[in-house]
Amino acid sequence: MKTIAHISDLHFGTEDPHITTELLAELDGRRGPIPSLVAVSGDLSQRARISELAACRSFLDRLPGPYLVVPGNHDVPLFDLPTRFMRPFERYRQIITSTLCPSYVDDELAAVGINTAHGFTFKGGRITREQAEVARAQLTSLPTHWKVVVAHHPFVLPAGGRPHDRVLGADEAIPILEDAEVNLILSGHLHVAYASDVAGFRNADKKIVAVHAGTCISTRLRGEPNGYNHLTIVGDEVTIVHRTWSGDQFVDGVSKVYRRQRARFVPVRVEQRSHV
Repeated sequence: MKTIAHISDLHFGTEDPHITTELLAELDGRRGPIPSLVAVSGDLSQRARISELAACRSFLDRLPGPYLVVPGNHDVPLFDLPTRFMRPFERYRQIITSTLCPSYVDDELAAVGINTAHGFTFKGGRITREQAEVARAQLTSLPTHWKVVVAHHPFVLPAGGRPHDRVLGADEAIPILEDAEVNLILSGHLHVAYASDVAGFRNADKKIVAVHAGTCISTRLRGEPNGYNHLTIVGDEVTIVHRTWSGDQFVDGVSKVYRRQRARFVPVRVEQRSHV
C-alpha cells in the first residue's frame, strides 16, 4: 500500500496560520501515518517574495517523509520584470530547490514533476514536447510501478471545465505520457477541487485519472473551503479522498475509487461523508 498527500496552492504570504498548523499535523505523523509521498503542485508563494518562499521552505523542512514539489505561476516574480523574464525561477531555485522537474521512486511508486509555469504569461501554463519526452524516458523503465505526474496547471478538465484553464500543449503531451503508462496526473492552479467530479476524473480514453486540488492553506478561496487530496493505492485500485477544512480540522469529504482494468480506469464507488 502507498499513500500520497496531494497539496497545492499554499500561497505563503496569504496563509491561515491555524490551517497551516493543522495541515502539517496531517502530514508529519501526529494525525496518522506519514504519507509515502507528499506531492506539492505549485504556487508555494503569493508573489515569489523571499520571505514567502522562506516560509514555505520552513514548512517543507518539517515534513518527515519524502516530498516532491514543482513551481506554479505565482512562484515567478510578478512586478520585477527583469527577473520575471530573464531569471524567473532564480529565487525558487535558491530557496526551495534547484530542480524544476524532480522525481521520486520507491518499490511501488514513481513520480515525476513537470514545470508548467514560465515568465511570459501572468497566469497560464505550458508543457513542451521535450518535457513530456523527458518524463516518458524516466518512467518507461518502471513497468510495474504506479506512475504519477505532478504539475501546477491542469492537463485534463472535467465536463464543463473552461478550455483556457487547461495547460497549453496538453494535446501533444498526453499521448506521450500515456505511452509511458502514466496513471495519475496531480495538479492545482484553479483553487477548486472539482468536488462535483469528486476531485478525480478520467481523460477521454480513460487511461489517466486527473486529480485536482484546491488551495490547502491560503485565504484566497473560490467558493469552497480549504482542502487537499489523500490518495491510497492498493493493488490495482486508487482511492481519492478529498480532505476538507471544517472550520477547526480537516475531515473526509467526497471519496472515489478507481480500478485499473486493461490499461484503463473504471470507477468502483463514490462516497459522500455526512459531516461535510
